[in-house]
Amino acid sequence: MRLAPLLVLLAACGGDDGDDEPLGEPGTFTVTGAVSYEDRPQGNSGALGQLAPKPARGVQVAVVAESNGAVIAMTVADDAGAYSLVFDGFTGQKVHILAATTSTVATRPINVRHAANEKIHGFGGPTFDLASSEQNVLVTEASGLGEAFNIFDVLIDVHDQIPTLFPGRSPSIVDAFWHEGNTNGTYYFDNGLYLLGESSDSDGYDDTVILHEAGHWVEDVIGRSDSPGGNHDGSPTDPTLAWSEGFATYFAMAMTNKPIYADSNSGGGFAFNGDTSNPRKANAGGALTQPVSEDMVTQILWDMADAPASDDDGIAGTHVLVTSVEAFLKFASLRPVGTAGVDLVDALDGWFINNGLGTCAAMRTLVNTTHTFPYDYGSSAGACP
Repeated sequence: MRLAPLLVLLAACGGDDGDDEPLGEPGTFTVTGAVSYEDRPQGNSGALGQLAPKPARGVQVAVVAESNGAVIAMTVADDAGAYSLVFDGFTGQKVHILAATTSTVATRPINVRHAANEKIHGFGGPTFDLASSEQNVLVTEASGLGEAFNIFDVLIDVHDQIPTLFPGRSPSIVDAFWHEGNTNGTYYFDNGLYLLGESSDSDGYDDTVILHEAGHWVEDVIGRSDSPGGNHDGSPTDPTLAWSEGFATYFAMAMTNKPIYADSNSGGGFAFNGDTSNPRKANAGGALTQPVSEDMVTQILWDMADAPASDDDGIAGTHVLVTSVEAFLKFASLRPVGTAGVDLVDALDGWFINNGLGTCAAMRTLVNTTHTFPYDYGSSAGACP
């Protein structure tokens, strides 16, 4: 059972042995400030950049009593990381500011938790004697929590873009699990994003890795996945696995509006360009059930979405047109061709059902010629001319 955010927040506050401290004069106090965290920007090669402060958007901020760990007042930081707390207390009372990776905002239901104990991550600022004042907080990388706050920030972007990419969709809670030293892998399971924290390979600063796992969350709560799971490396594999992984990587690219998927490690990292990398190809004479590359799926989806039509693929689509196919698959009746379960064939069917046959010629060039996938254009939208 996962603890409610407030209970975790209280537990995270700490405090001393609970002895009462002498109290000064009662009064009403205003404490303002800004919360930021140390980020490492992700480069196009996979390697991470130098530390740079970034606003801790939307995090929960509380003023906490040192004596017993009680939360005196609580609010949510704005998109500049700024906060303002007005509350009653006692002059000179020893308190600190606590920033936590949880959101109580209805449009941003996010929790970033420790992967082992499932508590919300919290960073406490220095102790100060209570008075109306400005108290800024910087979550440092050295604290072991910079990456947790970056994961939260990336998921803010996801929730903010959901209404655009999936019009009419109401917010759904998403939990992410990470801690420094976590060795249990990076994967999606049961409404949770699980992320590596190894010293040689930590994914907390890898925005596109986080977004890829968020793409699986999108499949789960908005679209559909029939993936069996398992290892995948871009080589031809089960079509349902290839579709799921290829869509998740495309979703990461759509979120950043760049065709780059990057993953850092202690050696630097690696990257895949969904637009300019050599096209992954299928067997033109093979069946619709043939194993295919997840990278091919990503490349096809990116080219369906990027514009203008003169770029390199002849299709002037948008990310909304492509992501709407994922939403369509949620309740679609799949044709009894290809592999059982959602795969690239079903996604291409959804494209034509949603958008008509106006892109037939360009899609033939992209799918059949560039990637040599033998799609049959047999959706209920009708036969391509």
